[in-house]
Amino acid sequence: MAIRRGFSGRGYVLPAFLCCLSVLPAWGAAYIRVNQIGYVSGASKRAYLMASATETGATFSILNSSGATVFGPVAIGKSQGSWSTSYPDVYALDFDSFVTAGTYTIDVSGPIAAASPSFKIDSAANLYSTPLANSLYFYENERDGPNYISSPLRTAPGHVNDASATAYFTPTFDKKDNAGARSRRPGQSSTLPAAGGMPATT
Repeated sequence: MAIRRGFSGRGYVLPAFLCCLSVLPAWGAAYIRVNQIGYVSGASKRAYLMASATETGATFSILNSSGATVFGPVAIGKSQGSWSTSYPDVYALDFDSFVTAGTYTIDVSGPIAAASPSFKIDSAANLYSTPLANSLYFYENERDGPNYISSPLRTAPGHVNDASATAYFTPTFDKKDNAGARSRRPGQSSTLPAAGGMPATT
């Protein structure tokens, strides 16, 4: 505890816990989850408020990159149920009618305040072109076999030794998940051209 002198000159005791009030965390926690890629201007738009306690009467607003409110405040949607024991209340934040392209954040005002990461509203072409290209690049680098696609991550074909792979029937498993004996497929089905990966079979 700390000793202070009052205006009357008398000493008084200031409890130590009062000195710490300014650094104590706020009661409860809430987070806003948004689409990290962004929202298509003319499509439906929903974010989610995850809260550690009930957010009765809370509202949300959309702020532009300058911090000005451009949508709302409007009431949060009804509870969608529980995410976890730490966040038993999840609320829908719908803003379908807001269509102006730009970069924004969502602010929630209520029993537990929250602010979202920034997100974009734009056309589908502008939002999805980069993620789609990245996805395609990933799968191209995953391709094996002689028809692989050369890239800095894939400089040579893989699994080319499986051009005549031995094929087996699916093994059986016991109660402890131990595989039983495998038997080869008879006749012409005993090998498969599996260079680069197993082909579809009937």
